[in-house]
Amino acid sequence: MPELAANTALPANAAGLPTITPDENGFGAEIGNIDLTQPISDAAFEIIHEAFLRHKVLVFRGQPLDDAAHQAFAQRFGPLEGHINVSTRHAKLPQVQVFSNVKADGTTTGVHPEKGTLVWHTDKSYVAEPSLTTILRSPAIAKKGGDTLFADMARAYGDLPQATKDRLEGLMCVHDWKRSREKSNERPATEDEMRAAPPVVHPMVRTHPETGAKALYIGNHTACIVGWSWADSDSFIAELETHATQPQYIYRHKWQVDDVMMWDNRATLHCVEPYDAANEKRAVHRVVVKGDRPY
Repeated sequence: MPELAANTALPANAAGLPTITPDENGFGAEIGNIDLTQPISDAAFEIIHEAFLRHKVLVFRGQPLDDAAHQAFAQRFGPLEGHINVSTRHAKLPQVQVFSNVKADGTTTGVHPEKGTLVWHTDKSYVAEPSLTTILRSPAIAKKGGDTLFADMARAYGDLPQATKDRLEGLMCVHDWKRSREKSNERPATEDEMRAAPPVVHPMVRTHPETGAKALYIGNHTACIVGWSWADSDSFIAELETHATQPQYIYRHKWQVDDVMMWDNRATLHCVEPYDAANEKRAVHRVVVKGDRPY
């Protein structure tokens, strides 16, 4: 499939099919006229899938899903995968992950769960076949802060100077769950986690398997560039991340209760903005669709 132009309008939809309202620069779009609590038709799915490839980040407002419906919607995009972090798995539906600072008695834990979500990353790049898409829903939101930011890594790559693109040609990078947790000052990886997710190597520029677009493939899960010193590797990755997270490449999502949001991990980075975790309750439920090996 050729690369899709984000600012090209989708064909007019017949009554009863989803509507697409792109963000002003075409990165991110809101999908309307859809009820995700019910099974969706093949025609509706085709429209959503095309919008997903075109805009990379999709938002569905006012979707009071339960975990079973959340999981069923995600399964339309492919097989689901489990989670390395056993402590965040849903008790009854292990392919659903819960990030929450709300305790059973309704009080807050006082801290944001998983500090790694506060820094730029792409989900599960530390495995051989990283996530295709992540789908979140928001049962509880912070009144202030807690926005999720997304960076368009395809557009950021396209705007790089040719000399930088030439430098990136053929470069490979180690992605490592253990190193990722060290970088974000999280609890250390367990022995079981390291066995389940040993270090893997991916290209620093990956080709999207459906659109053919090239995108930077970096983020907090990176450990080092193969064959480079730690210092040179850290410096170059930081330089690329600084470029890719400039305002013109960013979509900011301000959460509302019962939002459902999904994004293309093959062409984006994301992070959560801080909020007052001691006084604000925030919870997201997460389902991840398995992807394929980057190339």
